[in-house]
Amino acid sequence: MRKYRVTADFIDKHTGKYHPAGGVYETTDADRVEELRKGGFLGDEVAEPHKGKGKGKGHENKRSSTQGDAAKKDRDQRQ
Repeated sequence: MRKYRVTADFIDKHTGKYHPAGGVYETTDADRVEELRKGGFLGDEVAEPHKGKGKGKGHENKRSSTQGDAAKKDRDQRQ
């Protein structure tokens, strides 16, 4: 389902639901989106945040070499 920023308050004539300016309008009906845009009620599509399971570019999940050395030293001392 696509989401669009509401630019002016309106009550949807098909659902009777109130949509305040600044809110988000969700639909799969491209014709309805075009109709609402021409009326000045909807703006651009809202981008979905990335929900991937990856760590992302540049993310390191490893200890730095100094942290690893310190952890090894602590472990060796406890033995």
